[in-house]
Amino acid sequence: MSELSSATPTVALLGSTGKTGRVILRLLLASGLYNLKVYARSKERVATMFPGIMSNPRVQLFIGSAENVETMQECLRDARIIICTLGGNEFGPDTILRDSANSIMAALDSLRQRSRTWRRPRMVYLSSSTKNERFAAARPKIVHWLIETAFQNGYDDLQAAHDVILADPSLVSVLLVQPGVLVEEKGSGHEISVESVRLGCSYEDLGTAFVELALDDGYEKLDRVGVSSREGDAFLRYAPIIVSRISTGLFVCYFPGGEMIREALQRIFPWIS
Repeated sequence: MSELSSATPTVALLGSTGKTGRVILRLLLASGLYNLKVYARSKERVATMFPGIMSNPRVQLFIGSAENVETMQECLRDARIIICTLGGNEFGPDTILRDSANSIMAALDSLRQRSRTWRRPRMVYLSSSTKNERFAAARPKIVHWLIETAFQNGYDDLQAAHDVILADPSLVSVLLVQPGVLVEEKGSGHEISVESVRLGCSYEDLGTAFVELALDDGYEKLDRVGVSSREGDAFLRYAPIIVSRISTGLFVCYFPGGEMIREALQRIFPWIS
C-alpha cells in the first residue's frame, strides 16, 4: 500500500459505500485536495462504485469489519478529520454503531499513547434529529413517540454509540450531524442549522453538508447541527415514506418474529423497507 503525502491534510472516511458515504467520497475525490483513508467492508464494492480509486495516489483503502481495532487504528493514523457515516439495522436489534464506536475510541487511545506528537482529531458523526432535544421538541408528541418507538432498536444503538464517542473529549472532538427523514431523491441544496431541521433531507444534500462541516473551520466549535434539504418541507411527498417506515418499525417492534418476516419479505421484494 502506497504512502500518502505528509504535506497534504488527511481525511478518514468510515462508511464509504452507504448512501451518504458514497456522496462524500465522490466529492472528496473530485476536490483532489486531501489524502483519503477509506474504511470499507468490501474492496470490490468500492472499486465498482469508484473506478480508478485503487490507483489513486491520494487514497488508501482499509478493508474489514468496523469492529477491528487494529485495522481501524491504521486507518485513523495521522487523520486530522474523521467522517463517520456508518449505519446499522434501522428496525431490528443491532450493535454495529456501539461496536464501531468502541473500535474508533480504542484505536484513537492507542494512537495517542504511542505518539509524542498526538493531535486530537475532529470527528463528524452521522446521528439523527430524534436525538436532538430541541429538534424533537418541535414535533407533536404523538409523532415523536411513534418515531422513537418504531425505530427504538436503532436509536438504542445510536445512543450507546453517542455515549462512547462523547465520553472522552480529550481524545476526539465530535460534531453530531442530525438530519430529519433521509430520502432518496435529487438534491435541492442543503441547509445547516442549530435551531431547527426541515422534515426531510436527501442523501445528496446530506453528503454535501458533511463535506462542508468537516472541512470548514467555521463549524469547529459546534457539537451538533441539523441538516435539511432546502425543499425538505414537502410533507405530501414524504408522508408515504414516513408512514411506511413507521408501520414497518411498529410491526417489527410489537409482532413476534416481525424482523425475520421483514427480512424475508425484503429478500423477495427488495423495495420493501
